[in-house]
Amino acid sequence: MKLLSSIFAAGMLASTLCSAQDWVGPMKELNKNFSGTVGHVCLFGDSITNSNAFWKTLSWSDPTPFIKGAGDKGDDGFPKNPKNGVWKNFIKGAGNKGAANANESGWTTGKLLPAMDNVIKRDNPELAIIMIGTNDVRGNKVPAAYRGDLEKIVQKCLDAKCIPILNTIPPRKDCDSAVKELNEIVKETAAKFKIPLVDYYDAMMKISGGKWEGTVMGNDGVHPSNNTGKALDFSEENMKNNGYALRTWVNFLMLREIYYKVLEPNGKI
Repeated sequence: MKLLSSIFAAGMLASTLCSAQDWVGPMKELNKNFSGTVGHVCLFGDSITNSNAFWKTLSWSDPTPFIKGAGDKGDDGFPKNPKNGVWKNFIKGAGNKGAANANESGWTTGKLLPAMDNVIKRDNPELAIIMIGTNDVRGNKVPAAYRGDLEKIVQKCLDAKCIPILNTIPPRKDCDSAVKELNEIVKETAAKFKIPLVDYYDAMMKISGGKWEGTVMGNDGVHPSNNTGKALDFSEENMKNNGYALRTWVNFLMLREIYYKVLEPNGKI
């Protein structure tokens, strides 16, 4: 937690990620046996992952200027830049969008599960960002199969020695109780498997003061906003009205923590 809360000066996002003590050890052990593509991050999910406003920007932009700290060090004491110079040179697969990459509009866990196998086999990813559930909660109800399906999604990654990064889903209009119930399942799954968790829902609530409609969420009440059109701007002011930039940022912070606490100690970078 110290790493991430110190990067975001106001501490606003301090509780959006799972305590490192819970997952660092298990993920180190998992990564020791990884022999795939270093730095490849698969993106598993629905339209909120498929959107080009999420993550794809990291294939050409550098988030380093937004890391707080003096000189070459962040407030956490770690270098601002990775060993190979810039984050875009480490992060691979940032532009891999669409069904062939296991992220597509309208998908539920049932759609994602069978799509993962070919992507994992093809890309041999080191990490995977996973957020699925917004379409599952249509009608303000969590399907009975959701927990089991999510655990299968996580297990597919673990079996491939790929570090899964679970994301809670954002709020959805008229589905408040189901979203909260589903996000508890996401948190419990992360705790059960001792894997990294990005609490995107919590980040949205904090940065918007709970007033998410039309700010971090779009007017449709389903998708994050891109109101400012600045998906590359990770300033707090911009992220208050750009839910996609916020999602990229909190996941980048988690990836950065994994980089310095898991991958670097394992000599994989």
